[in-house]
Amino acid sequence: MKPDLLLFKQHVSEAGFQTGVDNLMWGIVDESPEYPTWPLVVIWVQAASKENYPDRYYFKFELSGYPSQAPTACPWNMEQNTRLSNDNWPKGSKFVSTTFRPEWNPNALYAPCDRLAMPGHEGWQTVFPDLWWKPTFKIQVYLHFLHRLLNSGDYASH
Repeated sequence: MKPDLLLFKQHVSEAGFQTGVDNLMWGIVDESPEYPTWPLVVIWVQAASKENYPDRYYFKFELSGYPSQAPTACPWNMEQNTRLSNDNWPKGSKFVSTTFRPEWNPNALYAPCDRLAMPGHEGWQTVFPDLWWKPTFKIQVYLHFLHRLLNSGDYASH
């Protein structure tokens, strides 16, 4: 078994991740112990209950090299098994609209913990030290970030 998969499996079995699962903050869609689509894993994140908005969003994570390399994630349409259409990405003002920017990159989030957003944004390392991905991080760092955004007063506001 690949080292990145072994570490991911270890991290998602630990209390930090399982507490989020138990509190219905997030969960892995296919919890098959083999993770047949590795390094791709779909994880849902709970969102605040808002009229005309889903109560959870799905994200397809690409986790090759985890945790040495930062993850990258894309909002995912589970019914069509494809990237979520741009008009269905999470909406909001300020931080939500800054993070969920399909016009920047339709396959990644504009976030200091996302592999595709980090290059060219090294200044985020000092502005967001708790989010700038480090090899010691576990997947729940990214998931807490998403959960906070999707449950903030900023989410689904215009």
